[in-house]
Amino acid sequence: MDSHYDVVIVGAGLQGHATARVFLQMAPDLNVVILDSSETIGGVWAKEKLYPGLATNNLRGTFEYTDFPMDDSFGVKEAEHLPGESIYEYFCRYAEKHVLTRRIQFSTKVTVAEKLQEGWKLELESIRGNGHTTVDGKEIIPLPAQRTITCAKLVIATGLTSVQQPINIKGSENFQAPIVNFGDYPREAEKIYEDEAIKNVTVIGGGKAAYDIVYLMAAHGKQVTWIIRASGHGPTYMAPAYIYVGPFRCWLEKLAATRIFTFFSPCIWGDADGFGYVRNLLHGTKWGRWIVDIFWWKLGSDLIDQTHIAKHPETKKLMPDQPPFWYGVSLAILNYPTDIYEFVRGGQVKVLRKDVKCLESPKTIRFEDGGSVESDALVCSMGWKFEPTIDFRPKEIHADLGIPSADFSHAQKELWDRLDARADLETFERFPKLATGPKVDHDSLMVQQNLPNSALADKTALRKEVSPWRLWRGIAPPSLPTRDIVFLGMFSLFQGAVRSEISSIWAYAYFYGKLKGPFTSVSKPSVALNLDQRVPAEEQLQAMQKEKGEVNGIMYDTALFNRFGKWRTPYGFGSRHPDVVFEGIAYFDLLLQDLGLNSWRKGWGWMGEIFGGSYDQADYRGLVEEWRRSQKKV
Repeated sequence: MDSHYDVVIVGAGLQGHATARVFLQMAPDLNVVILDSSETIGGVWAKEKLYPGLATNNLRGTFEYTDFPMDDSFGVKEAEHLPGESIYEYFCRYAEKHVLTRRIQFSTKVTVAEKLQEGWKLELESIRGNGHTTVDGKEIIPLPAQRTITCAKLVIATGLTSVQQPINIKGSENFQAPIVNFGDYPREAEKIYEDEAIKNVTVIGGGKAAYDIVYLMAAHGKQVTWIIRASGHGPTYMAPAYIYVGPFRCWLEKLAATRIFTFFSPCIWGDADGFGYVRNLLHGTKWGRWIVDIFWWKLGSDLIDQTHIAKHPETKKLMPDQPPFWYGVSLAILNYPTDIYEFVRGGQVKVLRKDVKCLESPKTIRFEDGGSVESDALVCSMGWKFEPTIDFRPKEIHADLGIPSADFSHAQKELWDRLDARADLETFERFPKLATGPKVDHDSLMVQQNLPNSALADKTALRKEVSPWRLWRGIAPPSLPTRDIVFLGMFSLFQGAVRSEISSIWAYAYFYGKLKGPFTSVSKPSVALNLDQRVPAEEQLQAMQKEKGEVNGIMYDTALFNRFGKWRTPYGFGSRHPDVVFEGIAYFDLLLQDLGLNSWRKGWGWMGEIFGGSYDQADYRGLVEEWRRSQKKV
């Protein structure tokens, strides 16, 4: 077993597969290994993580790589949602096609990543002693319980939904009914819905995961109490895959990938699409903003009308708290076989907008208002941890890496505070609407807990406030002087499969000095990574203070990227990481231009972009070879 690799990819899901394929297509002789903590391929779609009824929001054709279209052999017809089993099978076949399986080390967790002068040293741990790899996908080779490897380049491709938030409710130890966190749901769901002694199930959460749990339990005849935190963000938007916007029937996912509709969303990188004059008209003038407001009002009212939730007093409790403009990809699709709202209208599912105070023996859930419910089982959708599960060392470079951390120095924090303040001014100047957004306690969103403070069993969660993801282009460290690590998939948008491929090409170009966009030189670090002689962050701060406008290339560009997200999707995850819907195509434009590739891909110039329909996989097919050909011309 090798101890040094050219490239280590952490994560064998959607992003990890794409990155491995792209890198090996670029350089077949690269020594690449993929590390994953799961027992099987697929990331969040690994076989052991599937549960009954799990399906994508996507319809067939939009959750696939550009070089491997999904066909009828996967058991999914056109215009159908993709079951979890089909997605798992898709990843298995994709790995087989590109001979990736033998490169994957399963049940292997990266516990520590230590920066070296050149490259990284990784400490690995075999989960439950099951760490293994395969030969030709057949012979299983066990791996040591603990080991250390090094690499020249490190790709973190674990995504944003790999580690669940713990259940941290006072009194949990005294509760005598099963308590299940959503991350354990695949293993525990069947035990609950098949247990005839369990009559009443309580579900906590307001997102798509909570919807899935409620539907599965109700479909199996359970009485469900659905608790959505009163002091939180409320329930998310749910919509059919196809919606009517006025008289037009639109595939919702493709609506967000249609160039002309993307103009109606403010976007800090929007000028990359070549239609900056249109965007300035819509978002920089009073009449333009009036038109934008009408578009979003119509979209929101049509979403509500077509789900009929406003027409019944019980389903009305599932009305989102804000217009859809302020949400990110938490907007989800009603991909259930039958109407979930019928369970609510019929009384089998009871929705409560209350704050949980504690759990009491034997089976009582107590609320802040003094009320309570009895439950035979409790299933909690607590969300996912957004900070890395890997211990990056030394901690002094966390700010330079751009990772969520509570270990910034005072000078590093002050540096980013100044950049953030300047970025806020520019964001509000360009997009006045964002300054009028709903009042959200953004700082509380950076604390790792999803319950009212009074309900927390472990109060230390209140004291751990971490920084957001701050990555250049949503991918690279903003101020690390060595180009040897990227974070792929820390970005929420609808077109995830296409993003995984474009970002992988960008990462390869970044690693090997092939980018052509602005700010392609390495930015100064806030703590220089000469591990033998550090330069204090104070010196970087003093240098910035001398610069007009305190603008510092990549670092300011990163701050602008991050702060725009905070104000754009306050009811999504913009405070923590990029979370966009209608901004995805312009983001692809930006990355393609950094690569020196054509971002207008419809043909016929601006007319093709305006009238050529939505962007899909076919528009980005063959990008790797296209970029390789462009490099030969240099």
